[in-house]
Amino acid sequence: MSNEQSLTKKYRVKLGLSEVVVKCRSKEDAIRLARKTLSDDMPRLYDVIHDAEDQKFQVDEIGADVPS
Repeated sequence: MSNEQSLTKKYRVKLGLSEVVVKCRSKEDAIRLARKTLSDDMPRLYDVIHDAEDQKFQVDEIGADVPS
């Protein structure tokens, strides 16, 4: 495994007024992890969170690469 593949970044992911911070390798992974985290935190909104299009998520890189 190369060094580049083992690096993770911190992302702030927002959906509406809710936001979470996740550590992963890509923006796509950040959205996937945010969906899981948000739906775990707000189970009544599970359907809304999982039906939202990826474009509804605002993803910002906030941390430098760190070894995973």
